[in-house]
Amino acid sequence: MHGKKLAKIALCSTLVAALAAGCSNSPKQQGIAEADTDNSGATSKTPLELKIHLHYNDSRVFDNNSPVFAKAAELTHVTLKGTASPTATNSKETFNIMLVSGNLPDIIHGSKDDMNKAALQGALVPLDDLIKQHAPHLKKFLDDNDWVRKGSVASDGKLYYIPFVADGEASSGFFIRKDWLDKLGLPFPKTVDEYYKTLTAFKNQDPNGNGLKDEIPYFNRNKAGVIELAQLFGARSVWYEQDGKVHFGKYEKEYKTAMSNIAKWYKEGLIDNEIYTRGSKARDVLLGNNTGGSTHDWFGSTASYNDTVKKSVPSIQFVPFMPPADINGKVKEEQSRPLLVARGWGISSANKHAIETMKYFDFWFTEEGRRLNNFGLEGTHYNMVNGKPIFKDEVLKNEKSVLNQLVEVGAQIEIGVNQDFFYEQQWMNPIAKDGVNMYINNKTLLPLFPQLTFNEAEQKIISQKWSSIETFIMEKEQKWIMGVEQVDASFDSYLKTLKDMGMDDIVKIYNDAYQRYLRS
Repeated sequence: MHGKKLAKIALCSTLVAALAAGCSNSPKQQGIAEADTDNSGATSKTPLELKIHLHYNDSRVFDNNSPVFAKAAELTHVTLKGTASPTATNSKETFNIMLVSGNLPDIIHGSKDDMNKAALQGALVPLDDLIKQHAPHLKKFLDDNDWVRKGSVASDGKLYYIPFVADGEASSGFFIRKDWLDKLGLPFPKTVDEYYKTLTAFKNQDPNGNGLKDEIPYFNRNKAGVIELAQLFGARSVWYEQDGKVHFGKYEKEYKTAMSNIAKWYKEGLIDNEIYTRGSKARDVLLGNNTGGSTHDWFGSTASYNDTVKKSVPSIQFVPFMPPADINGKVKEEQSRPLLVARGWGISSANKHAIETMKYFDFWFTEEGRRLNNFGLEGTHYNMVNGKPIFKDEVLKNEKSVLNQLVEVGAQIEIGVNQDFFYEQQWMNPIAKDGVNMYINNKTLLPLFPQLTFNEAEQKIISQKWSSIETFIMEKEQKWIMGVEQVDASFDSYLKTLKDMGMDDIVKIYNDAYQRYLRS
């Protein structure tokens, strides 16, 4: 379906181009004119309704009855009306249908790739000048955070959409059963060798005290989660930059050491032998039946098991601990929260109110707009206490999660806005909060690799080659870890196969795109 839709987009590009031609990009016709050039903060002098296409995560659509956007309309005089069908279940397909319909809404929301492709076909207007002239709060934010603009621009160097920017640094870390450590008289492991010995003790010394050898020392709810152990063996498993060049960790010799050791741990029973089949309920099952010993996962959701399984496992103390020093003695954490979300909104070429729309975009970067998106409605969801929005008890103690409550009223929607981590800190489990602070304060987080923009030719090569490369890597990893193939005997052929599949071309594309990123 994906390929067919892209082909349809290509066939219909003339329609989009014609539409763009009918809405000239000249400053006057796009609203960047001699009239209304003030930045007084007034979004629209008279009530204005703008149509918006918003459909993401295959389920989330714009709610015309949203209390949060109703409050925004009260403050800005701009009301939004959604055009995407709430019954549609494929966001990309819905986006493409909207794009080729010949009837563009005023505001378009979508993924970075879809938005920038549509922009280069003429469906979106460039925002740089509009931001400079009519969005002082947004301009300051982009000036202060140039990585946001660099990671969002299209291949022509222009900015066509305002992204959702997340907040908070640490996302994932190592967790371990402290109650098991205490029972066995063991300290928190500080090195990879100590971690290995601790997991071995969990396997052999019956820390759950049931007289059975049923403990599973390391588990993960994600079948690829076992690869997160690679960082303990001096390897990387992601794209990263070093000394000005881009590298892919799984295409380097250090990955051989990591795979050899992970395979050894699996063979010795230190890693869940059902890690590839157990699925997303691994934490529920293995913590709930008191057999899971350690994992690497999200702080917030993982720490919550100290509360949710307390009845069945009264002794549970599942707590985060510092990343064990790797085989080179380095303490580091590869996984961190992606702050730049590749999704946001832009102004379509059919929009006759570009200035007002840009001022509306700017509203969400004001203190009031950002607070509205992050915390919901004052008096309903939060009260201001000493200058800070503090959630009310009925929100924090509700049977629904705080996030779900906010989303239901239109807050925490991934429009062009800057998230505020303080909203999450208020309901985060104290154990999770301690873990986040531990990883941040001890500077364990490795730098995030930036979002890169690829031109059409580069994207074509990536589309042709990367999917099969990624599948090959995942299949090979599973064979190595489960002992179907030996790492030492087959790693050289693994690298050669990747080379034959075009991995060098992909690495070059990433390096070229990274150099453009640095220059943008």
